[in-house]
Parts: sequence; structure tokens; C-alpha cells
Amino acid sequence: MDETAMNYFPTEDVEQLVAAGQLPELQTRLERVHPADIAVLLDELDAETAVTIFELLPIEIASEVLDESGGLVRQELVEKVDDERLADLLDELPMDDAAEFLEDLPDEISDKLIGLMEPEEAAEVQELLAYEEETAGRLMTRDVVALRRQWTVRQTFDYLRSLEDAETLHYLYVVDRDNKLIGVVPLRVLILSQPDATIESLMSGDVASVPATADQEELAEFVSRYDYFVVPVVSETNELLGVVTVDDVLDIFEEEVTEDIQRLGGSEPLDQPYFAVSVFQIVRKRIGWLLLLFVASTLSGEVIRLFQHELDVVVALGFFITLVTGTGGNAGSQTVATIIRAITLDEVRLSNLGAAWRREVSVGLLLGLVMGTVGIGRALLWNTGFDVALVVALTLPIIVIWSTTVATVIPILADRFRIDPTVISGPMIATIVDATGLLIYFSLAKLILGI
Repeated sequence: MDETAMNYFPTEDVEQLVAAGQLPELQTRLERVHPADIAVLLDELDAETAVTIFELLPIEIASEVLDESGGLVRQELVEKVDDERLADLLDELPMDDAAEFLEDLPDEISDKLIGLMEPEEAAEVQELLAYEEETAGRLMTRDVVALRRQWTVRQTFDYLRSLEDAETLHYLYVVDRDNKLIGVVPLRVLILSQPDATIESLMSGDVASVPATADQEELAEFVSRYDYFVVPVVSETNELLGVVTVDDVLDIFEEEVTEDIQRLGGSEPLDQPYFAVSVFQIVRKRIGWLLLLFVASTLSGEVIRLFQHELDVVVALGFFITLVTGTGGNAGSQTVATIIRAITLDEVRLSNLGAAWRREVSVGLLLGLVMGTVGIGRALLWNTGFDVALVVALTLPIIVIWSTTVATVIPILADRFRIDPTVISGPMIATIVDATGLLIYFSLAKLILGI
């Protein structure tokens, strides 16, 4: 595709051309639009129009659009596009992308499409799908260039010219007769070398690889740490199986961030795109944590019931319940977001828990003093009396320090015991801080007011 191709096609123009029946004109214009931009365009249109446009695309472009499309559009295409055409499109895709597409579909639909694919491509997709989900084996492509150590540079270029397809040529991997990985030659080195030089003289034996069983999070961390564009995937016996490219790793980052955000909201992550998941599946993902948080929230009510006498005597104490719980929860949310990100970046771990706690307590103290100053001013403006104002002023710094402590310690300990910190953070920490914060508030009130 021409590098000067259009990257914007107003939806209004598309809808007008479809309404006027000018499909040939629309098809011509779409051929000048990048597939990724067509995918965005389809997301903005109604389902019927999106399918109509998709049917106009040549198979090479349509396959890329299918790969780039969002969950809702994919669902519409699977439902309304002929199965034979979908199978042809999957044949055009790199097999790792085809496998990713198929794994999000119900088993009966996935099996049907695989049965319609070309035998060679179908076999490769099934081989990838045989690996566990979220592993390097599931993400890799088998289209990898493998060289032999005795080849010359001239022979290697002859071999490269004979290839019909390869996922990437940034790095060329060297294997022995048993297909075991023994070295790597960057393409740049190959281009700059003399024609008679051997691959063995050019290759580096220090080649980094990951096993096919490696978790995708470990893979993403590996690529991020060493800035690799491509990572070879090997078997337990070091046999070269394929490669994972950086575009797949970017998808991993997006997926992991999505899961963390959903867990921070107190919900199990969705296994499929949002619109591909039924209402009952979403309910099942959310109900467990919602019930747990419901039970935990009753602790706050129990604390209020425990100090009912104090509330009856000093009604003004009730004015600040939401202020106290809201401040503690908000301070905890700020801290937990920072700590979880630091854990993800391997900046914070159990070994430096003390340093992280001292840092967050210092921050909490300063924030609490500011909040306490504002709180005493608010209490005095409401004419609650100096004693009640003093209770509020003392409670806020203490509860901010306490909430930052909880929000620092729990995620780090969770990570140490190999529990995803996001699972027990967010709403759970806010709920804990609410109940304990009220306990601190009423205990101080009882002590200062003498009730």
C-alpha cells in the first residue's frame, strides 16, 4: 500500500455513498485507506453498514481489517459474513493472529472455521491453540527464518530470496541439524559482510530465548527489559519453534492493563471482548466480589451501631462520617494505584517494604495535616463547637496515615505470596479503611469529648 495513502475517511461520506448506492466509488476510496483506519471506521458505523463495507474489501485488505477490528465489529462479522470467506481471511493472516481471533470464538464456531481453512494453515493454528492460553507458545508464529552455520552470506541471500513469507527478518536465527537454536545473526551484520563469509563466523552464540510454556507476563517483561523486537521461542530441548514479535507484546500489555483495571474495580476480568460476553457472564464475573464487599461494608454499620450512644449525645459527630470515610478511601486509592504500578515495574517488593511504608507515611502525614487544617475550619464554620472540630482535625491525619499504610502493605504482601495485588486492592482496601477509620474517629471522639 502506498505510504501516502489516506488515513481518514469521514463516516458521513461513507454513509452517503452507501445510501446513494455508489459502492464502486466507495470501494475505490477504501483501497487508499490503511486497514487499521478502516477498522476504526467500522467501529463508528452501524452493524449493517459495517458489514456492507467489509464485503467490498479485497481479501488481502479485509484480512488485516479483521485482525485490527474491535470486539463488537468482530462479533457482527462472524455472525453475518459467509464462513467460507472468513476462513479464507484467516488463511491470509499470520497464524498467530488467526489463532488469537479463533480463541475468542465459541468452540463450535472456531472448529467450523478451522475445518474450512487450508489444511496446512489449519494444522498450524491447531498446533498454536494446543498451547496453554497466555503463554509464549500461543502467541508465537512459526514463520521464522532459520539458517545453518556452514552457509555463506551469498547462500543465505539466495535462501532469503526464495522465501515466500516470513514474519520478520530483523534477526536471523541459526540452528543445527536437530533444529536446536545455536546462534543469531542480525540482518544488518549480514548485509555488511563479505559474500564468502560463513554464518558461523558472523553469528553470536549468546542468543536469548523463552520457552513455549513461559507466561505472557514474563514474556512482556523480558521484551521490555531488553528492548527486543523479536524473541525466539524454544522447546524444552532448545528446539526453535517460532518467534514472538513486538506487536504481539504490545497486545499483551494492553490485555494485562485491561485486566488490572477491571480487577481494581472489584470485578473478575472478562475473557472476551465486552460485547462478545453475555449479560449472565458479566454478572457471574462481578457477583462474587460484590457480595464480598457487601459483607465487608457491614463492618462500617457495625461500628456506627457500636457507637450509637456517642452519636445520640453529640449529634454533630454524624456530620463528618462521610468526610472521614471519604478522605481515608481516597487517600488509600491514591496510594494503592502508585504502589501497584511500582510493583509492576519491579520498583517495590517485599525487601524494601519498610522504605516504601516510611515514604508513604511521610506523604500521608503531610497530606493529613493539610486535610486536618481544612477539616477543623469546616467544623467551626458549621458551629459544631471546638471540641468536635478538634476530633475531626486529629482524626483526618491519623486516618490518612492509616489508609496509606494499609494501601502500601497489602499489595506488597499479596505480590509476595503470588496473589495479583489488583484482586485485593481498590474497593476492598477502601472498605477496610472505611470501617477502621470510623473506629478511629469515634474512639477519639469518646476520648476527647468524654462521652
